[in-house]
Formats: sequence, C-alpha cells, structure tokens
Amino acid sequence: MASDVVVVGGGVVGCACALALADRGLGVVVLERAGLAAGASGRNRGLLLPHPEPGSEVVYREGVAGYRRLAEEGGVPFDLRPTALLLVAAGGAALAEAERLAAALAGLGHAVEPLDPAMLAKLEPCLAPDLAGGYRQDEGWEVDPAAATLAFAAVAGRAGAVFRTHDQAHRLLVDGDRVTGVVVDDGLLAAGMVVLATGPWTRPLAARAGVALPVGGARGWLLQTAPLAWTVGHALMDAGWAAPVDPAFPSRAPTVEELAGEPPDPEAWTAFALQPGPGGQAVVGASLAASLREDSEHPETVRGLARRALRFVPGLAGVPVVATWSGVRPVTPDGHPLVGPVPGLAGLWVAAGHGPIGVLAAPATARMLAEHLTDGRPDPAAAAFDPARFTPAAQPRPGA
Repeated sequence: MASDVVVVGGGVVGCACALALADRGLGVVVLERAGLAAGASGRNRGLLLPHPEPGSEVVYREGVAGYRRLAEEGGVPFDLRPTALLLVAAGGAALAEAERLAAALAGLGHAVEPLDPAMLAKLEPCLAPDLAGGYRQDEGWEVDPAAATLAFAAVAGRAGAVFRTHDQAHRLLVDGDRVTGVVVDDGLLAAGMVVLATGPWTRPLAARAGVALPVGGARGWLLQTAPLAWTVGHALMDAGWAAPVDPAFPSRAPTVEELAGEPPDPEAWTAFALQPGPGGQAVVGASLAASLREDSEHPETVRGLARRALRFVPGLAGVPVVATWSGVRPVTPDGHPLVGPVPGLAGLWVAAGHGPIGVLAAPATARMLAEHLTDGRPDPAAAAFDPARFTPAAQPRPGA
C-alpha cells in the first residue's frame, strides 16, 4: 500500500516536516538510515538567534513560536530557555561588522545594546581586556537540538507518522516524469510524494534520478570543556563569524587538484563562540570547512578553535577539554535552503541546505512545505528558498 508521503531524513527538518504533513491528514513514513538526529541535527549548539539577513526575521519568529508550541505538546523535554548574546569584536573590522548588525537588528525592532570594552569587561570579566567592543542582544533562545528533533518525532508519531530508522533510501523510484517512491533495504516503498530532507547527502540521492540539487557539506567542529571555575552569563560569539562568508566555498565540490594539495590550515574558517551549559561546562566553536564524507576529516581543526578561543577568553588555557565532535551542515551556493517542489520531476520535494540555521528554521520550513504540498500555493515568504532557482528542469535520467 502506497504512503501519501515518504520523508527521507530523520533530522530536525525531516521530523518537523513529518509533523506538519501528518497534522494535515497525510499518511507519512519517515526513513532514516541511522538514528534520529544522528547527523548535524544532534551535533550543533541549538541556538535560536535573530539575524538581519533578508527573510531571516520571519524564520526566527516562527522558529521561536514553533518551539514554544512543541514544548507545550509534552513528551520529550528539550530544554527551551532564553539566552542573551554578546557579539564581541577583536579589532576594527569586526567592530564595524558588529555595529552594522546591531543597527540592522535595531531596525527590525530588536533591543540591542552597544558595548565598549569597559562594558564588555563588566558583563563578562572572563573576556580578554583588549577587545574592541560589541553588542548585547537579549532575544536569543537555546534548545537541546537532538532532544528537539526527538520531540518533533514523538508528536508526529502521535499524529500518525511512521518512523523507520536504520532503513536507507538507496534511490528514488521514477516512472516517466514522476517520482513514485523509494528503493529501501527490504525492497520498494511506494509513495505519492517524496520529500528529501537528507541534508548534505541530498545531492547524490537526487542525482541518481537525474536531478541536480546543489546541496554541499560543510563540517563544523565543537569542543566541550569541564565545568568552568567562573560563571558565563551569555552566549559569546566573534563578530567576525557573523560577517558574511562566501557560501560558494563549502557548497561547491572541490576539484581533484584541491584534494591532491595540502590539508586546510587548521585555523582557516574558524571563529570563536562559547555557549555555557547548565552544568557549568562550555561548548566552544565554531568552524566551517568543505566536507565530502560522514566520518570526521581534519580533526586538527580543533587546534585552531582552541587558539581562537584563547584570544577571546585567556582563562580557558588551563580548563580540561572533555570531548570534541563535528557535524556536516548542508549548504547551498547562495546560503539559502531549498524548500519546495523540484522542477521537472513531479512528486519530488526538497527541504535541505539550511546551513547553520537548521534547528531555527525547522518550524517555518515544515509549515511552508506542508502548506505548499497540500494546498498547492507557495508562501511568498518562501520565494528565496524555491529550488527552481538552481534546477530549472530535471536532467536526463539514467536509462531514460
């Protein structure tokens, strides 16, 4: 018996989409080749922060509202809590970027407090005394990202969605110009529609059906410390990390020549971020480097993270590091996700490429996709996410 929709991918976006679709009365099956939240959805800092990039305000406000509703549903607790952000600048260029962001956020109605070095030191004495300044922004939130993913899945399950973990979708079933299901470990799974929420692994799965979806992978490393001897009252972030990064770097495939060259500088594409944990420990990041595989490459990147962290918080020098890990974020050439129907192949939908905002954007993504899929009308707010901007038509399919 065919399902109405098969969602491929059990990360936060896939589980949120499953809930939104099941709530609209569709029969939903979620396929996840590992465990739920096994990828980047369970390997990030779980921050929900406003950003002045066009279109981000709707995603932020809908994200916070969506997690508040999810918390009220009960089931899996995921520790939704408010947090304040200090964006700190080590030099003049980063300070100019911080001032630009502060002005843009204030223009959107967010309360932003500019800070000089003395004010920074008063708020967070652990910071290096020679920082140039920054700003404080109170409207952030935090979640446990893995638990939030499981919370979406639990509520979706109560709405009728079926979750099949450790069950891989090997390829799409295609009949003419329509997707009719997926090939799984134990045979064929028929479906009226398929949603690819497969993160950085979207491109190869789509390519087997002749569709080019430019979703690349960008690995990010984090390290966790033992409990600190002092209290950190804010999430801390380097203003240089907030500056626009060329999205084509991690989203494009590296050339053979680049693979044959020297490994990346462990300090390249790293920045300082520190997020205090409930037990007094700290999670320190962040990094961004192109990735082609699931197993961790370039573990020396954590050295760059550690050096960058000491520039901002010298007192970390004697603090033990108890764990390091990484995750591969799905990224696109223009930095915006792909959300909507895939041109040229009826029945195929995509919700992937969210980069560092997958947790934040999951509620808005799920709502936009489910409304478009069931009602046939795209949300104007999702125009920047339309997959047609990269895929005007499907390519000739193998064997077609």
